[in-house]
Amino acid sequence: MKKKVTINDIARIAKVSRTTISRYLNGKYENMSEETRQRIEKVITELDYRPSRQAQFLKSQNSSLIGIAVGDISNFYTSLLIKGILNRLKGTQYHSLIMDSDLSRSLEQKNITKLIDEQVDGMIIQPIGATSEDYEQIQDAFPVIQIDRFVEPLIWPAVVSDNFEKSKELTKLIIEKGYQRIIVVSPPVIHSTPRIARYEGLVDALKDTKIELKEIIAPEAKNLDSNDDHWKEIKGCLDDNMKTAIYTFNGPLLYSCLKFLKENQFVIPKDIGLVGYDDESWGALMGPGITGIEQNLVEIGFQAMDKLLKNIEKKDSSIEITTVKSKLIKRDSL
Repeated sequence: MKKKVTINDIARIAKVSRTTISRYLNGKYENMSEETRQRIEKVITELDYRPSRQAQFLKSQNSSLIGIAVGDISNFYTSLLIKGILNRLKGTQYHSLIMDSDLSRSLEQKNITKLIDEQVDGMIIQPIGATSEDYEQIQDAFPVIQIDRFVEPLIWPAVVSDNFEKSKELTKLIIEKGYQRIIVVSPPVIHSTPRIARYEGLVDALKDTKIELKEIIAPEAKNLDSNDDHWKEIKGCLDDNMKTAIYTFNGPLLYSCLKFLKENQFVIPKDIGLVGYDDESWGALMGPGITGIEQNLVEIGFQAMDKLLKNIEKKDSSIEITTVKSKLIKRDSL
């Protein structure tokens, strides 16, 4: 039986990348030399490369597939984003292909290559790379919308929460309650635009105050453990009589922090205040009720997909950041 020819075979013989082959098959010849184009055409002709999916795509110029590349699908936060995306897809001709990067940049690259090979009509990405240069493999393969976060310089539209404004509002509430110290607990802030915005909103609210700010670096949500050293570091900060509030930068950290405080018999808010971003709506159920920011993640997903569909249909090509408002929910943890 004759072995089926694949894109990998074409790329190897033509001495180009799989991405270049996909762009050729998609009729996207920009930034491709005439010599490269002719070489690819010759190899395809000689090997009689005619996959049925590709033939159908070339005829219609529409695969009816939308790629969704997320950072960590195990996080409930991400599930709500996907829910909004799929809500907008209902009633359209499109189907989704969801790829989980598992917080791995190398896996994210493989996922993107797979979406290019599948000839998706567009992609929504929750990027985990540091800059736009990390995504050169996409080039102009298809329209892209960033969700939750974005890379810079801004080369694609993005839909995000109002992280700066709500973090500033939450910090002002802590100040009003007379706290003398704020302990920020977050995974590494660098290269994560939501965390950067939250931190900048916090710092902006604290200017012209004498409130002490301490930062504690925690693992990513999928690696949390109530026995980790960062919780012990927090405990060491509470040996004096300074009125202290803990501010966690995501929902899993908020839950894990509450568990730690309970295990160590700290009473909220008598012994310590606690606030944070609460993406799973645990705040209403935990302890005395936890003050926090509730993001409209389903709406973020919905708007991101709406923008992508308009981009695919050439009805919108603007490159801008769209902000979806969150809510500050005041409860009894301060």
